[in-house]
Amino acid sequence: MNIKAVQWLYQELPGLVSKGVLAQSAADKLHEHYGEIRGADRKWFIIILCSVLGAILIGLGIILLFAHNWEELSRPARAVLSLLPLIVGQALAVWVIVKRPESQALKEGVATFLSLMVGASLALIAQTYNIPNDTPAFILTWMLLIVPLVYFMEATIPAVIYVIGIASWAGYFWYEPLKGFCFWPLLAVVIPHFIWSLKQEKYTIRVAILALVMAVGVCVGAGFTLGRTWGGSWIVIHSSLITLFYLLGAWEFKDCSTNWQRPFQVLGGLGIFILMFFLTFRFPWESITGRYSYGVNEISTWSAVPDHLLTFLLVGGALLMFFQYAKREDWMRTCFGALPLLALIGYAFCGTSAVFPMLLFNGYLLFVSVFRLMTGIRTNNLGVVNTGMLMLSFLVLARFFDSDINFIVKGLVFIVIGIGFLVTNVVILRRKGGTA
Repeated sequence: MNIKAVQWLYQELPGLVSKGVLAQSAADKLHEHYGEIRGADRKWFIIILCSVLGAILIGLGIILLFAHNWEELSRPARAVLSLLPLIVGQALAVWVIVKRPESQALKEGVATFLSLMVGASLALIAQTYNIPNDTPAFILTWMLLIVPLVYFMEATIPAVIYVIGIASWAGYFWYEPLKGFCFWPLLAVVIPHFIWSLKQEKYTIRVAILALVMAVGVCVGAGFTLGRTWGGSWIVIHSSLITLFYLLGAWEFKDCSTNWQRPFQVLGGLGIFILMFFLTFRFPWESITGRYSYGVNEISTWSAVPDHLLTFLLVGGALLMFFQYAKREDWMRTCFGALPLLALIGYAFCGTSAVFPMLLFNGYLLFVSVFRLMTGIRTNNLGVVNTGMLMLSFLVLARFFDSDINFIVKGLVFIVIGIGFLVTNVVILRRKGGTA
């Protein structure tokens, strides 16, 4: 449900009823259908933020208090003090679940505090009993111990900490792709919570933050775990991944009214532009000739199977979504969604020459930017026009700096682009003024 749209409707209903446009019974049915809405999402967000920050500050304060004269304490005393914050946090969590289950602010604050105390207690116990330092094991243990908080407390911040933690954990296995691949089943642990959050209230800051962290975490995890046994496949993998974010975000969050409510689409669209612009240069294509620290024997072992399998699934999913939007004749999203297909074509030909894929992506970015620009002019949409002009400007500037053209010509081109920005905006603003 688009909360802002429903709020606007509720504001309009009294006027429509008074003018006789709508019967009171119809207005009552609309109220009954949409129900009560929480109009103060920002206020809710500030309360949650204050609760979380308070929990973080309390946790850091407790750690600092323990650090004072820590070495002078006996080992049993240190063990008790190490576990005390954890016990207090668990007691608070039980109290919130039993006494205040309706307070999301308390749930988030207590769950965040307890998540931090789990890590602090693990570190203090390890230091007290001189447990050998094993950072990946410490991170994984910490993350697995806070998973129950995500579900019992229905808390978003522990889920955010968890995603960041397992992405960091995967980074330790850069040279062990089979171990690093465990990032994906670990990520699946919090997927049910994410789906539950979407079903509860899709267009809230809480869901937007979780979705953004999930998307960034998946991109980071993919960088650490995929393409490690298949030289140069990162182009195809990341093209498919960010395209899936963009197209799924456009599909799932199509009714939202502001950009912060569609993190998948915004992040995916920005990622598509950055990657297509990056691939207009020669050096990415020249650098994907398999320069990894793997021998032939390692690439051919079973450690490559999960990498290849998930890569095929990502590419297949992205192409499927691309053809779905093409069938719906949503040409703007179809243009952006063509990135994986062109990445596959470029990857197939880059073994012989880097010139063809470089020219292919120069043409692709030129076409998309001009198409977006013309679409914005036709629909009088300043946002679409300006992003199209911006994309075109980046391409033109990159090619001019990448060439030996005279500085006077370059300067004139920059001036023409700037004038184009101003004139296009003035024309569209006048059109809107004339139709208002």
